[in-house]
Amino acid sequence: MRPDGRRPAPPLIQAFGTESGTPRRRVLVVHPGALPAGHYAELATALPPHTELHVVDLEQVPEYFQAALRGGRAGTTVPELAATAAGALRSRGLFDRPWALVGWSFGGVVGHAMTALLDPEELPRRAVLLDSIAPVPDYTRDDDEVGADLVMPWFCMYLAAKRGGTLTAPAAGPAGPGDVDGPLTAVLGQALDHGVLRPGTTLPGLRKVYDAYLDGLLRNNRLVRGFRPGPARVPVTLLRPERGLLDTPAPLGWEQLAGDLRVEHTPGDHYSMLRDPVAMKSAAAIALDSRG
Repeated sequence: MRPDGRRPAPPLIQAFGTESGTPRRRVLVVHPGALPAGHYAELATALPPHTELHVVDLEQVPEYFQAALRGGRAGTTVPELAATAAGALRSRGLFDRPWALVGWSFGGVVGHAMTALLDPEELPRRAVLLDSIAPVPDYTRDDDEVGADLVMPWFCMYLAAKRGGTLTAPAAGPAGPGDVDGPLTAVLGQALDHGVLRPGTTLPGLRKVYDAYLDGLLRNNRLVRGFRPGPARVPVTLLRPERGLLDTPAPLGWEQLAGDLRVEHTPGDHYSMLRDPVAMKSAAAIALDSRG
């Protein structure tokens, strides 16, 4: 949750691992929230000297963040989020040196939209998309398709990454794909056994966490449905973890937008990859073109 009114909200742009002196290059991340921006500390560690890392945390945009608290109804659009990110980075002078774009999950969609708004001299050298699904019709779902059968495995990965530990998604029960409390009861028991959740956590409490998570997914899905992307203006590398959101060998729709597209593979899952040293070393090497 966002800090209460007695504490200042985190800034829209956070810097990690910066050094004194003038940087030679930068990596700029568009982060969609769900996990704290501090998860990019591993990426900062993987970057070579004289490389700055800055993270645009979209959860600090009220119209975006609050949508996850009101049923996923966002008072913004993907181009508006992209314009907010571009404006904040430009105002900080962060386009003045060679840089690479990193976008995780929905952050890759906003990052792609942001490059459409930049002047040619402001463009990144490359976009590195971390298990990001392209905003194209083939990969866009109606709201009634975003049900427990699809979401529960993602929720287990999210909960394990956020709280620490490992969870396995329960098998579909006899109540069918629309049942939520049945699978959540199995998740709760497993999470308590493995120390992922604190003792005393109740099913209604876990259901609130699940509902907020689902509303965040619905928000992003609705934003994508209303977005019509243009072609990529920079080379794109899609970095896919061992367990991503979608179990398909296809490049998640980015082949429809990027003429210069590479796909690489890395350990971890959709959420844990942000803290996986091997995954983040791969992301750093790709972003800085230090890997063939």
